[in-house]
Amino acid sequence: MKFRAVAASALALALAAGLTGCNLISPQRTTMEYAASDGVHASVGDLEVRNALLIVDSDTQDVNEANLVLSVITESDTPATLEVAIDGGSTVSIPVEKTGANKGLVKVGFDEADAQIVTGKFRSGDTVNVTFRSAGSEATATVPVLGADNPENVLDEYKTLAPSQIQPSDAAETATPAPVATENEAPAEETNE
Repeated sequence: MKFRAVAASALALALAAGLTGCNLISPQRTTMEYAASDGVHASVGDLEVRNALLIVDSDTQDVNEANLVLSVITESDTPATLEVAIDGGSTVSIPVEKTGANKGLVKVGFDEADAQIVTGKFRSGDTVNVTFRSAGSEATATVPVLGADNPENVLDEYKTLAPSQIQPSDAAETATPAPVATENEAPAEETNE
């Protein structure tokens, strides 16, 4: 009877050790840092760049314009400027300030932020080297280029961020002004046709 109990305990211990042994040699996912989205991350001095990517209109040809999409996080109360240099293309400066409304988060190229159109040589599915600079610090990242017309490779949220889909925020709406009556004229009557 004792032999069966000892054998059962030994078998249970061997089985438990065999099943949990994988965790001894496998890396834990929670200890590895990685970009959990389509874009890439970079640290530049006091600034943290998150989910940087480029959105282009076409998935099938080389294009010269892309919308730069990223978020910048700062914990510093001192205003800063993030310079983004596209390899072989344009360079843009993004003011970063921790204000009451944004609490240190600056969105670029999406949501309520204006589009940030950059120039260069872009093709969907490729990557482009981008250099981020701020306050004497510099970081280079390989940023993905996503084409807005490929439904298999692009999230629906990104389709509206393509350069051809973006309407300039400062464009004045064209409206026909209502006729104004002078002192000697009666106001114009509205007609419903």
